[in-house]
Amino acid sequence: MITTTVWGSRGSIPVSGSQFHRYGGATTCLELTLQDAQGLTPSRILIDCGTGLTELGKEWGDRENQILLLQTHMHWDHIQGFPFFRPLFQPDAELTLWSTPREGCTFQEQLSQQMCRPAFPVGLDILPAQLNFVDLPESGEQQLGELTITWADVDHPSGNTAYRLDYRGFRVVFSGDVELPHSPSSRENLLALAENADLLILDAQYLPSEYPTRKGFGHSTPEDAVALALDAGVKQMLMTHHDPSHTDAQLDSKQALAQQLATGTDLCVRNAYDRLTVNLSETNAHKACA
Repeated sequence: MITTTVWGSRGSIPVSGSQFHRYGGATTCLELTLQDAQGLTPSRILIDCGTGLTELGKEWGDRENQILLLQTHMHWDHIQGFPFFRPLFQPDAELTLWSTPREGCTFQEQLSQQMCRPAFPVGLDILPAQLNFVDLPESGEQQLGELTITWADVDHPSGNTAYRLDYRGFRVVFSGDVELPHSPSSRENLLALAENADLLILDAQYLPSEYPTRKGFGHSTPEDAVALALDAGVKQMLMTHHDPSHTDAQLDSKQALAQQLATGTDLCVRNAYDRLTVNLSETNAHKACA
């Protein structure tokens, strides 16, 4: 079984207030738990270091401190939670961080720049936890025990890495930030990654009426997301990277539009929201939104 928990589903900046209560306001972070993982198979994988990572750290509890973290890209909303992740301050914690270098900058270099005086008092080099940085090529595949991680580059300012995780017959795909109308090659890469996915988590930040004035910003719409999911034969899709200006009511309307577009198909589509958990198991993998 794979359990996926959304700890942050907002884009650009975190938000708070009564208008954002149901969907939440933390920026991007996912936690995937692989049940019964053994040997070289990691039991827990994190994706992205938005402010949702800070929220996860607050409730880390007795989770094991051997952590694999996959980074999609280095924009601020995807790294700003890292300095406040509690396991970083535990000497027995070990984090392995995968990321593709962008514009000549590695992930380690970017985090070091974020965590230096006068901007931040604790440098990356003095954190108690052990950090192992792995620089990835733009595309590839890696086997870790029973887990296969596949990744590919997609279109976003300065680039973005989409990831697929295959474990014991289940497939979860996370697009990261992507502008599907802007790049046919990105759509092809995501189609290949998302083929027959049990769960696809896909950027759908803008309403269709907003997109014409935001071309080139690096994000997609519900129309783009549903079309890709249907073409790939996806079972469940979560739309994510919600615009920070979008209230609960606006996100409700985005979800309604996506569900209307998927009417008459087997695709279950809904919005991601903070602390949403999706369990994929033999008993519910083929049930809509189980």
